Amino acid sequence: MRTRHPDDFALLRYNAGDLDESERGPIVHHLDQCDACLLALSDIRALDSELRRIGSARAPAGHGDAGFGPDDPFRERPARSRAGSPATRELAESGFAHAERANADVGGLVSALAGPPGALGEQVRRLSFADPATRYLLLYSLEEATSLTSEIPAACLRFAEEVIERIGGETEPPSKDRTEAERLVPLTTIAGQAHLLAGQAANWTGELDRARTHLESAYRSFPGDGVNEDIRLALTEYHESQRRSFAGEPGPGLPLARRARSTFEELGLEDYAVRARVAEGIALSGLGRDEEATDLFRTAVQAFERAKAWKNYVSAINSLAVSLVRLGRQDEARREYSRALRKLSDEKHPTLLAFTRLGLAEVLESAGRHAEAAKSFLQAARAFDALGMTGDALITSVREIENWARSGDTARALHRLGIFRATVERRGALDPFILGQLEDAVAGRASGFERLAELRASVEDSIRQAMRARAG
Repeated sequence: MRTRHPDDFALLRYNAGDLDESERGPIVHHLDQCDACLLALSDIRALDSELRRIGSARAPAGHGDAGFGPDDPFRERPARSRAGSPATRELAESGFAHAERANADVGGLVSALAGPPGALGEQVRRLSFADPATRYLLLYSLEEATSLTSEIPAACLRFAEEVIERIGGETEPPSKDRTEAERLVPLTTIAGQAHLLAGQAANWTGELDRARTHLESAYRSFPGDGVNEDIRLALTEYHESQRRSFAGEPGPGLPLARRARSTFEELGLEDYAVRARVAEGIALSGLGRDEEATDLFRTAVQAFERAKAWKNYVSAINSLAVSLVRLGRQDEARREYSRALRKLSDEKHPTLLAFTRLGLAEVLESAGRHAEAAKSFLQAARAFDALGMTGDALITSVREIENWARSGDTARALHRLGIFRATVERRGALDPFILGQLEDAVAGRASGFERLAELRASVEDSIRQAMRARAG
């Protein structure tokens, strides 16, 4: 009996995941035996990927956006690469075997992130890129580490930059002579994932110029065919959108978030699409469009709550509260925080509770309720300290001291400042001259409270620099 080949439309639906099991089964069986249809499927995937890229690059930017400069590397998606040939069945089977080997070791490499700084770097330097499993191990470990950037951003940044440095010393033969390892996992893909992790981590440490350099490098590293590359490009756009908004450039941050969200939605990655909505809302808020932003944040809060994605939930709550405060709806923002605090527990979510208490304190501060804000800052500082997050604890303590002073309780402010002084002197985390200026401002001497916000910024910068020096 003559074999019946699936037509191009059936292969297109198969590639899009649009077939039910009764339709999909025969095609899977046929592809297992027909090299001609495998080649046709490869061409269809390349075409579909290109159409997705065009659609994502043309996603609406929205009115009122500042847009991109003519030389901005994020102005549009990088051009697709059509180099190389379709993977053979033998190469695919080999890749699967090497990936399985790598999977068994990912946990060990990622867990080393929390260990001594030098140990992981030495481990990375000993790796051999001639082994395909090593490349898969690094790629998977870099991907896994992205979930840890909010908890140990400095360690993730160090790991990513060690991988980048290690790859910098490698050379690859021309494309026609590529090794099996390079055909399975190109070094450019590993480098791109490392730059993406470094950019994400640097956003968390507040080093926005460093983040920009890494995210631009990631964006240049990923062009190629395939859904995985589309996802990596969209993730880079998502983190760059956040970076732009944090850096005071929400105009281009908005179309980047929308471009990323469009890709995530097209690929059915709803959890990532919701995160992109938060980034879109942050950009809108930066553009003074807080009414629009609150709608996006509320949608995200509900989605994260349903999914019990509490880390993302707290981030969305914080963003929602900022917009509500800007709209003059402080009581509504406070209610959102109160609801979040009831859903989190000290046992299961200690870090998230600390950041939620910090957000509530900031809302109370913005409403001029300084005594209540000081108490909430104190709770947050103690929570950070219990978690070993020394820098966050010290910075939050400064906010507490300032709010006691602004509430009129100078005695308590000076008492808390004395405790703070002893702590930072013991840790060597702050210049004594800045401490003296802070004491004068809290006591109402010198230029009084007008200097507090300015001094607080200097204190926070000094503490962050000291903590980064200790970490690295």
